[in-house]
Amino acid sequence: MAAYLLDTNVVLRLFDRNAPEHEDCKRAVESLQQAGHALVLAPQVIYEFWVVSTRPPEQRRGFGWSADRAAAAVDHLLRGFALRPDSPEVFAGWRDIVRTHRVQGKRAHDARLVAFQQAHRIEHFMTLNGKDFRDLTNQVLAPDEVGTSP
Repeated sequence: MAAYLLDTNVVLRLFDRNAPEHEDCKRAVESLQQAGHALVLAPQVIYEFWVVSTRPPEQRRGFGWSADRAAAAVDHLLRGFALRPDSPEVFAGWRDIVRTHRVQGKRAHDARLVAFQQAHRIEHFMTLNGKDFRDLTNQVLAPDEVGTSP
């Protein structure tokens, strides 16, 4: 079976029932789990999830959750998905990617996820922002593409 790295935006939509992408994300995750695929989280995804879930709702899609509620959600994520560790290989890969692709600014965060994917030999990267990653990796998949791609 294949492994899929989940981007933070996919994980956030699993908890945001009002988001237009909620159903696609939920359906994709359930389908992949039922098929026996490994769904993987990077520590960076957990950090970013915490930031958004505890951010006030009036600020950039924040959930406004308490720290306790966010901690419970993280516990839920860690029970449902495989958390793989950061490693020196992730850092080395990130350096190569940002140099090769001349990455600047916030895209360095995206490059780090691609480096994580490569270091852990994860076949697929599921995100809602495929255009942000396609020049860094060709293994990008949107939730609504699950079942239509190999």
